[in-house]
Amino acid sequence: MKIDGDVIQLLSQIGYLACLKGDVANGQMIMDSVEMNSDSHPSAMIGVAISRIYAGQYTEAVSTLKNKVLNVEPDNMTAKTFLGIALSESGESEEALELFKDIVANGNADNSAIASFYLSEMNAAEIK
Repeated sequence: MKIDGDVIQLLSQIGYLACLKGDVANGQMIMDSVEMNSDSHPSAMIGVAISRIYAGQYTEAVSTLKNKVLNVEPDNMTAKTFLGIALSESGESEEALELFKDIVANGNADNSAIASFYLSEMNAAEIK
C-alpha cells in the first residue's frame, strides 16, 4: 500500500518532534517507517537523518544525507547543514568545517546561523 505524501510529511513531523522531546526510540520507529514509505523523497530523508543525529547514529545520518538527499539535490543547504552536524559529531571535523564555511557563505539565514554556531564551537575547541 502506498502512503500519501501528506501522511508521510505528517509522520515525519511527528517522528522529528518525538526525537526533539527525547522519545528517540519512538521517533526512530516512526522515521524508519517514513524512510520505507517515502520513495526516498529528499525532504523526508532529511527528517530521517535528523532523527538519526538525535539517536547518536551519525554514520547512518551521513549516509542518508549523502546518498539519499545530496545526490539528488546537491545544493540543498539544509541537508548540508545537518551533514555538517553529523560529521562534526562523528569526529570528521575537516569535512564539517568546509561544509560550514560553504553554508555561511551561501545558505539562508537559518542555515548560516547554525553553521556559524558550529564553526565557533569548533574554533573554541581548537583553542583549548
